[in-house]
Amino acid sequence: MQASAGNVVEEIHVGSPRGQLTDWVTKKVHFHEFEGLTTERDEIVRSPDFSCFGNQWTVVIYPGGDEDSKEGYVSVHLCNVSTKSIKAYYKIILKHPTDRSQRSYKVGSFDELSRTFGGDQGNDGDSWGGSDFAKRETMLTYMSHGTLTLEIHLRTYRQDKPTSFIPSNPICNNILKGFNNEEMSDIDFEVGGEVESASGRRKRAKTTATTFHASHLILRLNAPSLADMCRPGDEAAVPINGVEPEVFKMVLYFCYGGTVSEEELAANAKAIIEAADRFGIVNLKLQAEAVLTEQTDITVDNMLDNLLYANSKNLALFQEKIMDFVAENGDKIVGNVSFSSVPSELISDILTAVARGKMSEGDASGDNLKFMRVGDLRKRLHDKGLCIDGSRETMIALLKENSKGNEQK
Repeated sequence: MQASAGNVVEEIHVGSPRGQLTDWVTKKVHFHEFEGLTTERDEIVRSPDFSCFGNQWTVVIYPGGDEDSKEGYVSVHLCNVSTKSIKAYYKIILKHPTDRSQRSYKVGSFDELSRTFGGDQGNDGDSWGGSDFAKRETMLTYMSHGTLTLEIHLRTYRQDKPTSFIPSNPICNNILKGFNNEEMSDIDFEVGGEVESASGRRKRAKTTATTFHASHLILRLNAPSLADMCRPGDEAAVPINGVEPEVFKMVLYFCYGGTVSEEELAANAKAIIEAADRFGIVNLKLQAEAVLTEQTDITVDNMLDNLLYANSKNLALFQEKIMDFVAENGDKIVGNVSFSSVPSELISDILTAVARGKMSEGDASGDNLKFMRVGDLRKRLHDKGLCIDGSRETMIALLKENSKGNEQK
């Protein structure tokens, strides 16, 4: 029913309206040597305090259960140890370290009413969790190298926004608006890929080619090898063979400042590595390599194929994982794997991995470049503004060369 002209509608509020919720903030709390913790009932083990949303928190567990726990169950609680109260949603989650299909245990969820955590209820403040969080025997199977990890998820209501609004630099969003925009582009690519015929001759795929539009300037800055394949203003589209249109789309999107999700990287890791390496997009190549390294389980049967692939694409991180496997499983490999097809330069990497495995943690983490991890080598190169793509030998040589150049100055 609408108010007639001249009527004044007055709003009456009781209390304060809720603001928007924040994103979830995740804290991982690791209980090392969990199996050796006391199993006496009502014996407490607590984590160090940690900060979130301006409050201090701690996680307490009773490995043998608290006074209200069922026999054989572990009690887990999240405590606010600050003097001020806060309304928050929470989750306490235990994930299996390898099998993500196994159910995670959790207490509290986004769907529940907000909890009021207050710090004025004794030394530990208010706490929420479960006396029967999970069976201890089950939790022992969820450990990784003797460590039990609990994920603590917290969210609360956003604070009032400041009265002044300062916009951020719009250049990234503006560039992304030009992605595959024909009016803002000066180059066309025709991506259809190729397939092998029965006789081994290459022929065009039967699928219709997909056209992509791009800016030569953006490619020159972010994909130099791809930029070298064309000139701005060319009327004819540049044919791109050997790359699936969907993969080329991800590559081009990345060049415009877009993000390729971890799921997309995982599903297309080798295809993205191939395209990024071909077009000179180093950062995307290394992102895909990191996902490939994480998701690939190295075995005696697949070790050699993965090693040769990693070497062919200069995947130093992936290669390092394989070398570590060789160093740790030499007794299983000798006599079962032939290294006749392995390039001689890789033998040095194998010996490095073996030597590093025999070193103490302190020695291995020193400044000796030849024993330094790939991640550390890449970080040093990145900090110096140098290229981070290439083999271990290439990276080490570049660092040494740069060091000598600085000394001469």
